[in-house]
Amino acid sequence: MTAGAVYVGRFQPPHAAHLASVRHALAHADHLLVLLGSANLARSVKNPFSAPERAGMLRGALRAAGADVRRVTFRPLPDRFDAELWAADVRREAAGVFGEGVSVSLVGFEKDASTAYLRWFPGWDRLPVPEVPGLNATDLRAAYFTGRPLPDGVPEVVRAFLARFSETPASPRLRAEWAAVEAARAALPPGAHLHEERWLHVEGEKVWLHTRRDSIGQGLWELPGRVLPPGEKATGGHEFAQPARALVAPTTAHVYREAVPAAFPARPVPVALALRTPRRFHEDHHVIFMRLLAGSASSSSPG
Repeated sequence: MTAGAVYVGRFQPPHAAHLASVRHALAHADHLLVLLGSANLARSVKNPFSAPERAGMLRGALRAAGADVRRVTFRPLPDRFDAELWAADVRREAAGVFGEGVSVSLVGFEKDASTAYLRWFPGWDRLPVPEVPGLNATDLRAAYFTGRPLPDGVPEVVRAFLARFSETPASPRLRAEWAAVEAARAALPPGAHLHEERWLHVEGEKVWLHTRRDSIGQGLWELPGRVLPPGEKATGGHEFAQPARALVAPTTAHVYREAVPAAFPARPVPVALALRTPRRFHEDHHVIFMRLLAGSASSSSPG
């Protein structure tokens, strides 16, 4: 038995393969830290459920399956869209739960590029888990948002939560977003990689933001600007090109630190409010905002 194990996932939503991984980890480790990824991102068709909601589903499903949830700790983990920063966050959370110098194993199996992080923790042991073929959260979300029957492998606790969630105001917005994302993808040429222009303007204690009105990210704040038509490219500015940052297609953002052009509507929002409400932002715009704001602060600091 290893002292501690770490299991990182989005669990959007949890399903039988996740539960099997947790139970496998508990059979090989004294304690398991489950890190709920993308905890800083707004509700979207990719990340519809908050970290507390996912923890509640997992905890309830594990109890129903007879697992010892007293040996499981749940913690939210933000997306950083930067591998080194993200891996440092994982190590920091593990040290906070297990202490320094404790033998730690990383749970998981490499299914695709999304699990390449399993190689980012030299010095940690690997705790491989058996793959459950034919079951993934992407297909589960597709069924849920299009009104089709949920596939096998969805625990009853999760089914009950999803039924309740369908009655919340967030549900119809996300169903509309699903349809809009699918339509936007279908309208793009195969293999499209888009570019967008965004502006970050901070003056005094205010930052200029735009509230989205269309079905994708409706009601969320974004950095004012636009996504360019397929084939058009932007130049200059600060580039953000992490492949998973955008909902519709891989998109490189070019962010300019200057006044917002008159063509793009924006209004001032208190910087303090924007900083403390990451889940009010579309896609990774809060991460961009924080990174560029921190860069400005460090560049203006003495020494």
